[in-house]
Amino acid sequence: PWIKKGCRFSYDMLGEGARTDVDAQRYFSEYRHAIEAVSGAGLSGNVHSGISVKLSALYPRYEFRHADICVPALTERLGALAALAAEKDVTLTVDAEEVDRLEISLQIIEGVLADKNLDGWEGFGIAIQAYQKRCLPLIGHLADLAHSSRRRIQVRLVKGAYWDTEVKRAQVLGLPEYPVFTRKVNTDLAYIACAKALLEQRDIFVPMLASHN
Repeated sequence: PWIKKGCRFSYDMLGEGARTDVDAQRYFSEYRHAIEAVSGAGLSGNVHSGISVKLSALYPRYEFRHADICVPALTERLGALAALAAEKDVTLTVDAEEVDRLEISLQIIEGVLADKNLDGWEGFGIAIQAYQKRCLPLIGHLADLAHSSRRRIQVRLVKGAYWDTEVKRAQVLGLPEYPVFTRKVNTDLAYIACAKALLEQRDIFVPMLASHN
């Protein structure tokens, strides 16, 4: 009934993460199947549901130290999914993951957005996490990317899902500070500031606001 009312949905396959290339190929196939299934759901007009994908599901060594290998491989695989999503008019959002993967995820996303074959399609998105101290500057970076690629980017703002992991990793590494806010009130404030920044730039962003943890 909600679909008939024109509601849009993002379908996620939770818990995916490739340990081998066989796993990655399986998840790639499942993502393709999901795009096909969503596109065949009988929606029409301006109502386009979509799916979310995790880069860690598409390559078994999605790590900064393997950037020279994983970035081109993931750019190719994500680009193939984006091309199919554009063909089927389905939105495709790259899920957020741990802080130390942000830089390489942006390299991959920039590579996909540079594909001229995707011109005219505004269904590509990225999830960002307000509990990351870099979230507001990240929106500025995405704004520059939207301008340079001449396309609107769907941005889903969430609060964050890896808080325990980020705090523990920072402690183990002896970092001078945490990459995420350690008080909920600070995350809440950052969320409001980031939401305001997105809503004020709807010429280049399609803002999506979620709760998420």
